[in-house]
Amino acid sequence: MDLLENYYNELCELIYQIPLNKDGWFNFSKELLKILNVSYVHIQAIDFSYNVLSFSNGVGSLPLEAYASAELDYLRYPTEADPRWGKFLDPERKGWYQCHTHVPEEFVENSDLYQKILLPYGLRYVATHELILDEKLCVFWSVSTSQQRQPLNPQELEFLDRLLPHLKRIVMAQRHLYEFSLDNIVGYNLIDKLNQPIMLLNLSGQVVHNNPVMLGFLEENECVQVIDQRLTLPEKDQIQFLEKLYQIEEAFRYKQAQLEQYKDIKFSITETEHSLFCTINLLASEKEMSFFGIRPLVMLSFDDVPMVLRDEQENKKKYHLNHQYLKQTYNLTKRELELCDLFVNGMNLEQVAEQMGLTRSSIRTYLRNIFAKMPCSSQVELMQLLMSIRS
Repeated sequence: MDLLENYYNELCELIYQIPLNKDGWFNFSKELLKILNVSYVHIQAIDFSYNVLSFSNGVGSLPLEAYASAELDYLRYPTEADPRWGKFLDPERKGWYQCHTHVPEEFVENSDLYQKILLPYGLRYVATHELILDEKLCVFWSVSTSQQRQPLNPQELEFLDRLLPHLKRIVMAQRHLYEFSLDNIVGYNLIDKLNQPIMLLNLSGQVVHNNPVMLGFLEENECVQVIDQRLTLPEKDQIQFLEKLYQIEEAFRYKQAQLEQYKDIKFSITETEHSLFCTINLLASEKEMSFFGIRPLVMLSFDDVPMVLRDEQENKKKYHLNHQYLKQTYNLTKRELELCDLFVNGMNLEQVAEQMGLTRSSIRTYLRNIFAKMPCSSQVELMQLLMSIRS
């Protein structure tokens, strides 16, 4: 304990840097890894309103890339697949939860979760303590150790107990980052007013909201279902859809420079009488993209036009904008109106550029001008606004 005491002030200073520095959590965790000789330091959150794992940010002794696929795979396990959740969330439990008190070696040897994800990265044992725990939200801090290292001892837990009040203060001050809030979703109030079936879900496929039109769409289309809060499609389509979500989350977490290619993703559900189509859009603000660990939502916009008709209608307008209103209200130019017409009718930026005889760079300049004139700052917001003011 005397040796650990030497590190107390240093770790406290690092804790209070967490909200001030985008690498704050990483810096604190790296130092703790070294001091305690542990495998992984992790902060997670469960939002009980939607029963989803809403936040996950882990730092280990291996390079970040080594944990990337393992963490993404783990996030797709339902909470009931991990036997540690039930014991940790037991309202009668007090203080630190340690998994070795009830997860025997026999279970570990026969568990896919342990054998494929946890053990290969030295995550046999975990000590976990809540930072926030109420009816709405549980935010918790975990320290994992390997089979060789063995669980944290009482002296090490006592040292972590001294750090807990400081970490709790930081987490409480940033509570909004750890919970799902429909009020914070871009254009949420407009989503319920649109005449298009729209679903919001997280990147594990858990549904958090359907607009009224979507509820009717689900009743009419048996191949699209919501079971236990999860979007369920025909088997082959389900596999491909979840792979799309996996790729989006991987890009959001580890390859944000590649996120551009995951905008307006077209996805078809083919194992049905006629093909159904949806567009997948990531809902993430610049602030969310800068805070590592947040699990953003995606918006699915459904369109049940059959493939043959869709091809025929490719270059035909489905939506007609009120040009007079747009001119008077937002002072849009003729070319800006043309771009809006093409965009609201389903063309991506490359198609819009080709149709208008411009480069993608020019189209982006036009978009920036439109964003400056209209109350929107993204393509998703622009689409929602345009669809609300059709003539």
